[in-house]
Amino acid sequence: MSARPKISLIVAALQPSMGIGAKGKLPWRLRQEMKYFKDVTTKAKEGYVNAVIMGRKTWDSIPQKFRPLPGRVNVILSRSNKNETDSDGVLHYNSFDSVMSQFEADAYRVGEKRLDKIFIIGGSQVYNSLVLDPRVDNLLVTHINYVGEESEKPEMDTFLDWDLSKWKQAEHKSLAEFVDIEVPQVPITEGSYSYNYTMWEKLH
Repeated sequence: MSARPKISLIVAALQPSMGIGAKGKLPWRLRQEMKYFKDVTTKAKEGYVNAVIMGRKTWDSIPQKFRPLPGRVNVILSRSNKNETDSDGVLHYNSFDSVMSQFEADAYRVGEKRLDKIFIIGGSQVYNSLVLDPRVDNLLVTHINYVGEESEKPEMDTFLDWDLSKWKQAEHKSLAEFVDIEVPQVPITEGSYSYNYTMWEKLH
């Protein structure tokens, strides 16, 4: 029986509220954070590929010219889906359980490649429903702090309902080893935001 790939929730959240969106969009455009997301979710072992799993609203929020996200198996979760693959190779499933069952039945292979890692990429309903799922191995959280004018601070309306006391923050070395790319240790500042990359593991 094939070993299950590691499953991570990957998200950027404003501190301390854990806000992740405003009016259906990201209230920031952080070029280095976007590159980190792309690099982390794309980097896979030779002959392997990663999967990115998202809800319908998250898929719809991606500009059409950028989807499906290249170099990754794209999976859309929606209760109305019929568990099928479309002509672009995008997998449409009605639940996380159903797509994981299919992955397992296929020995974690998609086409010619095996799955290396599985990333949950949003939105809030998907994040909040899966954060305590026993199959989730870790959380990759970009902690964002607003450092601009208080009067221009974004008003978030979408939040993570996460209790991080059930998790422990991993050492930076463990994060870098897991994502297998170079990860800055010091906070990055872009415009009105300062942020740093973290990984959280379950407390046993």
